[in-house]
Amino acid sequence: MTDLIQQAGIQLAAAASSSEEAVASCGQLLFELGAIETEYAAAMWEREQIFSSAIGMGFAIPHGTDESRKFVNFDQLVFLRLENPIMWGDEEVYCVLGIASQGDAHVDILGNLAELIQDPAHLATLMNSNSPSEILDLLLSNQD
Repeated sequence: MTDLIQQAGIQLAAAASSSEEAVASCGQLLFELGAIETEYAAAMWEREQIFSSAIGMGFAIPHGTDESRKFVNFDQLVFLRLENPIMWGDEEVYCVLGIASQGDAHVDILGNLAELIQDPAHLATLMNSNSPSEILDLLLSNQD
């Protein structure tokens, strides 16, 4: 089984000037990893128009619509830390966790991320570490 996140899915100096660019970058990376078809990437932005995926504390968690799950080849996360924060609706976002999920696994993923960023040490690691492997280990250690 494929790991939920791969080191190749972690970018620590991603460039995006808008939430639309950040969502597109997540979709492109998920596509490059083979996790999704292009239709899912388009659905990620479609879903963003319905309800913002900014969750506070500098994070956004874009993912597709329920209908787009059929375009997910396997569950996968990508992590982008932006070079410069962007406004995502009314929130400033530094980190974007793109989610591709075939079923309801994203619900657990969201809960685990919420727990993770509540811990100041873990939040500092996600915001500041220059080591993709350290980010990877932290994200994987928090999955059930």
